[in-house]
Formats: sequence, structure tokens, C-alpha cells
Amino acid sequence: MKLFKFPAFLVSKVCGPGVLLTASCLILFGFLPAYGGQSPTVRVAIIVSKNILPYLNAVEGFQSGISNMAGVRTRVFNLGKLDEKARVELFRGPGSKEFSLFVAVGPEAALSVWKGVGREGASKIYFMVLNPEKVFGSKKGDCGISLNIPVQTQIEMIGRGLPSIRRLGLLYDPEFNSDFFREAVDAASFLDLTIIPLRVSSKKDIPSVLKRGWKDLDALWLIPDRTVISEAIVKYLIKEAFLRKVPVVGYNRFFYESGAALAFVFNYKELGQQCAQKALKILSGEDCHDTPPLFHVWINEGVAGKLGLKPTDKYPLPVRSGP
Repeated sequence: MKLFKFPAFLVSKVCGPGVLLTASCLILFGFLPAYGGQSPTVRVAIIVSKNILPYLNAVEGFQSGISNMAGVRTRVFNLGKLDEKARVELFRGPGSKEFSLFVAVGPEAALSVWKGVGREGASKIYFMVLNPEKVFGSKKGDCGISLNIPVQTQIEMIGRGLPSIRRLGLLYDPEFNSDFFREAVDAASFLDLTIIPLRVSSKKDIPSVLKRGWKDLDALWLIPDRTVISEAIVKYLIKEAFLRKVPVVGYNRFFYESGAALAFVFNYKELGQQCAQKALKILSGEDCHDTPPLFHVWINEGVAGKLGLKPTDKYPLPVRSGP
């Protein structure tokens, strides 16, 4: 099913588990060239959902992360330029024999690859996908790196970055994020934090819900939510919160630059490199499951100071002052 899976199995049997792989073992099973010969070429197809900067940076990171592996070659495909016939040929026809691994960048590419390759086809991995279970229609662990930072981890980071916070208001639409809210409540109970629900079912509800809730909040937590989040709404929420000296917690660089006191930030090249490391393990025969992404936590010290939050000389890692 996967290139190198059978040889990797033999390596463990002959060389022994936990034993340092000697050059002779690696040569024997084709992982290193013998007597100066060339390693066989392994081809990897990268399917990109859209031609946008985050995806392009992610692809660059993936290619740089995999380039150190001799004999691995990549080819990038833009999903939008592949018609139905081209996709069938790539995933089921000649492409299925040419490529040992399909890498999907973004949700559209992930869905196309998973449907096109199928369960018995070539190996596949995704990254740059938020809520992959909604993309694949299943909650089982597929192979990839989601953009979902575990809820408990987020709350722990908020506690480290904003230690004076005790009442954290979560603005969300229950239709899309009721599970997230329940997880947050459970996780916060172990950290002396209280999650205040700010439930809305439409954008029109936001002003009235916040008007009633501001007095009960030490901070406002904004998460990916199709009802709540838009560029204009984010700027409005941060402005209203700032006027009331309530820090905002956001989830990308835009929030940080718009005035959030704390933001979870991704380095897309770094995510590409993280995916490359998993890809190399897949090619060597290892199993693969869903993995949380690498992330950074930035404190906007200028905003925090104006809100009266106590400064600190050193934040607990991975929290740090933003650029």
C-alpha cells in the first residue's frame, strides 16, 4: 500500500527494534545507495486548494522540509486547474502509480484527494484544514495536521498569557460551536477559569448579547465561527472591548494586528515543515493520524498596557511578546 512499508518492516526484523540503523542495514534495504549508486526516486504530489499566500507559504515550507531527503521529488498541482478528467487520471489513473504520496493543502484539496484516491489507493496526508471532521464527514482520525489547537491547550495558554483573567466570555453560535463551548467549560474548570457563554444565532444578536454581558467579562474570546466572525465584526468587537478595558483573545495575526491582547498565530511555512516530517514517516511505513498544529501565542504588550494588564518580564513558553 505504501512505498517502503514492507522494507521498513524487514529492517526492524533484521536490524532489530531500537537498534541503531547501520549503513549496511540501510543499504541492504535500499534507504541508502550502495557503492555510490543513486537512490530510487520517490514522487510526491502536492494538491493546493487555492493560489493564496498562506497556502503558497505552506507549500514552500513543505518542500524545504522534505528537500533534505535524497530521492524525494515533489510536483505541485493547483486544484482549480484540474478538471474532472484530470483529477481522475491523477488520483486513479497514471498518477496513482507515479506518486507514492498525495499531500492536500487546504480543505477543498483534502476533500478532492480523499474522494479521488479512496481508501485503498496511494497514501495521503492533509494540512491547513480547520475542522477536518466536517470536511471528511467523520470524526475518526484521518492522516494530517489540522488547524485546530486543542481547546484545553488554548485555555492553558490564555491562563499563561493573561493570568489575571477569571471570567472568559466566549462569543459563539451554538449551531456551529456548541461542542467547543462544552469542551471549554470542562477544561476551564481545572484552571480556576469560568467560561461565560455569549450565544448568538445571527450577526444582529451580537450588540445586544454583548451589552448584557460586558459587566460579567474579564476578557472576550473569539473563535472561528461563521456567524460571528468577519473582518468588520472583528474590528467592531475589539474596539468595543477596548473602550470597556476588556482584552480580546483571537486566533490569527489579523486579530493581533487589529488590537487583540492575545492571539494564537500560525507560521504557515512552519506548518509545511511539520507536515513534511510526517510525510517522510509515512513514506518509511509508519502509521499516521490527525496531529495538532505547531502554533505561537503572541501578547500585544502595547494593547495590554493600555488595558491596565500587569506586565511581566518573562512569559511562560510558548507565550511571548508579539513583534
